[in-house]
Amino acid sequence: MIDLSLSNIWQSWFKFKRGKKITKEFEHFQYRLEDNLWRLYLDLKQNNYQHGPYRRFTVMENKRRQLAVATIRDRVIHRLIYEYLTPIYDKTFIYNVWSCRKNKGLLAAITRTQKILKKYTDCFIWRAGIAKFFDNVNKNTLINIISRKIKDEIALKLIKEIIASYGCGQDNERE
Repeated sequence: MIDLSLSNIWQSWFKFKRGKKITKEFEHFQYRLEDNLWRLYLDLKQNNYQHGPYRRFTVMENKRRQLAVATIRDRVIHRLIYEYLTPIYDKTFIYNVWSCRKNKGLLAAITRTQKILKKYTDCFIWRAGIAKFFDNVNKNTLINIISRKIKDEIALKLIKEIIASYGCGQDNERE
């Protein structure tokens, strides 16, 4: 069962904020941190939580990329859900899945790649990304897959709220 206690929301905040760049939004949220986390707790407890809109912008990193970023309040909930889902799903992934996993990540993936290339000198490593992946995921299929493992109704409702909040590239649009 998902832990929506105030202490767990605080833990999610501390895990979320680790390594984050300080922005005006971050400063505003942190200035009224106790009130913000208390309101989040009450919304969850009273079953009133609703995901907010995404801020969308374009960055140039070798190529033009459009990003969608949730509010800090929502990202605390994302972290709470991540911590809930990790023990359930992590063991189902193959070893060489590196993104968003404990004791893994970009640097570990690079180290692993270098090790493989030294051991197998005639091999190739292919790094790929799928353009607009999240924009093209069928939300009903995703919810059906998640529902196979997640039986906690409260957790499933939050997960569905997060999935529904992402509007396939259109601001504030929900399916």
